[in-house]
Order: sequence, then C-alpha cells, then structure tokens
Amino acid sequence: MSDHQKLMVLLVDDDLDVLGANSRFLRINDIDVIVAESADTALQRMAEHPVDVIVTDLRMPDCDGLAFAKQARLTAPLTPVVFFSGFAEVRDVVDAMKLGAVEFLEKPVDPDELLSLLLSIQQSHYGSIASARRAFEGLEENHPLRMRVLAYEKHLIETSLIQHRGHIASVLKALQINRRTLNDKMSRLGIKRENLLD
Repeated sequence: MSDHQKLMVLLVDDDLDVLGANSRFLRINDIDVIVAESADTALQRMAEHPVDVIVTDLRMPDCDGLAFAKQARLTAPLTPVVFFSGFAEVRDVVDAMKLGAVEFLEKPVDPDELLSLLLSIQQSHYGSIASARRAFEGLEENHPLRMRVLAYEKHLIETSLIQHRGHIASVLKALQINRRTLNDKMSRLGIKRENLLD
C-alpha cells in the first residue's frame, strides 16, 4: 500500500506507555498514526491533519472520551470513532453508540484486534481512503479547514449513495448518521440523489 493510501488514525490516550506501544504497532503495520495525550491536544491535531479514524480512551483526566468525541464531531461529523476503556459501564457504551461509535473495545486493547478493526473500517466506511481523499483535489492547503471538511463530507455522502445505489437505509448505516442529519447535509451541500444515479 502506497503512502497516499494509508489510513490516518488519531490515537488518544493519557497513558503514554500504552499510547506509544499502540502507535508503534500500528505504524509497523502500515497505518499512519497521530498521537495525542489529551482531548485538547487531539482537537489541535485534528485541525492540523485530515484524520480517517479516531481511537480514543473513554477515561481521561482533562476531558472524557465522550466529551471529546462531541467536540470532534463539530468539525469531523462523519469520521468513525472507536472508544476503549478498562472501566466502562453499560451507560458509557450506550452514550458512545449514540455518538456514532463504530466499536467499543475493552482495555487493555489487543493490538491485533485493533489493527483488524481499523482495516475493516477502512474497507466498509470509506471503501478506499485514496478515493475519499480525492475530495480535496483542487483545494489548497491554505483553504479554511471548514471548506475542506465540507468537501470531504460531500465526497463521502456522494460516494456512499453511489455504492449503495441510492438505498438510503444502507447509506445511513454506512455513514453512521440518522435520516434527518443526512437530509440536512444533502440539502446544505447541494447533493441530489437522482443526479448521482443517472
């Protein structure tokens, strides 16, 4: 897999030993990793780099993973989120799923399980990361982040509509969003299903 096709993962954990071990394991398995030891740092990293998947600890001193995910959703509403924790309660899992979490792993996380999950997300959520990143073609690096995010969102929705032949239920499942949100985004981004399926 060439560099431009690699998955870009944001790994968030206040345990620096675990953060270092997991990031090294993913990198040697051809996954690009950006690390952050706090929610604030993670949000800063997201403003600096396009991220394909967020993997975050649920329990962090400065800001728990759920609160972080809510903030991250403001700029990256369609980015898959994976939570992990050694002290999760049922309510935590339910809240995580409401935020669109694609998986909830128990800590300590098995590195092979994490790698397998990330590769699965790459195939099912994006189809091809290289294809998804074509949404940024024509946009310079100095374009406002919001403009690049909107271009990315539009590409993901259009790609999903085409892949699922306009079947809305399948698109909602693939993008992990509800029907109202999808309708709002399609209207705001000027996406017309009939134009994509001609």
